[in-house]
Amino acid sequence: MNDKAIFYPHGELHFSVEGNLMIMTGTGPWNMESIIKSGDDATRSHKKLYGLKWGLLALLNGQAIHTPDAANVLIEAVKKDKKNGRTASALVLYDSGSADFGKHHISEIYRKAGETFRFFDNEESARKWLSAQLD
Repeated sequence: MNDKAIFYPHGELHFSVEGNLMIMTGTGPWNMESIIKSGDDATRSHKKLYGLKWGLLALLNGQAIHTPDAANVLIEAVKKDKKNGRTASALVLYDSGSADFGKHHISEIYRKAGETFRFFDNEESARKWLSAQLD
């Protein structure tokens, strides 16, 4: 008998690459199972960027929060990315009933990972700032 609870993935994350940007789109909140499920997609995108100076553009819907175990995995993933060229992250939160809470939560994760990041109200502003960070 397995004593460990297994949960269905909650939340979605998708990754693509555009030049030296990793574009992450998703709907939260996220649990560990959703992080694991999106792992192959993220790995394919990461491999295209490693060795370059690159940034993350995160376009997030819903509640931008992670379960504690998923947050810890994210901290370690960002630290690894930073060793492989990740320079900064620009985040846009859409349709979030608790945007301030989500921003605080993500800020805590990124600070622990040593990431340079900023939140924006729209994608255009986020791209402009991120481009300046990568020049």
